[in-house]
Amino acid sequence: MPRATVPQAHSFLRRATRRLHHRIDQTSVLAALTIQGVTLDIYRTAMQSLERAYGEIDRLLLRGSDLCPASVPLYTPRVPSINRDLIALKMPLDHCRPAQPHPQLMMPNTEADYLGMRYVVEGAQLGNRLIYNHLRATFGDQLREFGSFWMPGSVLQSSWPSLLKSLARMESRESLAAAARTARATFRHMEQYLAVAEKKEL
Repeated sequence: MPRATVPQAHSFLRRATRRLHHRIDQTSVLAALTIQGVTLDIYRTAMQSLERAYGEIDRLLLRGSDLCPASVPLYTPRVPSINRDLIALKMPLDHCRPAQPHPQLMMPNTEADYLGMRYVVEGAQLGNRLIYNHLRATFGDQLREFGSFWMPGSVLQSSWPSLLKSLARMESRESLAAAARTARATFRHMEQYLAVAEKKEL
């Protein structure tokens, strides 16, 4: 298939995941971190949910590291940083049950699968900047004690541009479709753990 017929990767994935992305941005526990009056209890709930969501993603991306293109930095697990913050918040780590992944979230078998999963995770890292700014305005210097996950530079920021370049080199619609399927499954997995189970908690 001629390369000219392959859609632009970033735009394609953004369209394919827009609805799921919007739901997480607007209705998840992460959205609660950007409201006026966010409290430590709300923050603790969000961090516990994040730990559960990233536990399985970390495991799959680390196991699939051989599929990572040489041009993309190896994946940095998110759970260790989240756990540091949970410890600082005096939250026991044994509260977390092993993640039960969304049925569609599977071990990456191809580079396209791997990049689709990384697309979601590295994109989320960009969104963390907005959350950090709000938390910093709310908690001030206290955030240094329990907000390492959100701190600028806590995870390699160069992953996003190199990831987009690797996606852009996909030469078939089949590969791009596979990346989109994995990206959607990853968003659904995250939504499963970041959904607000009881709004009264917020």
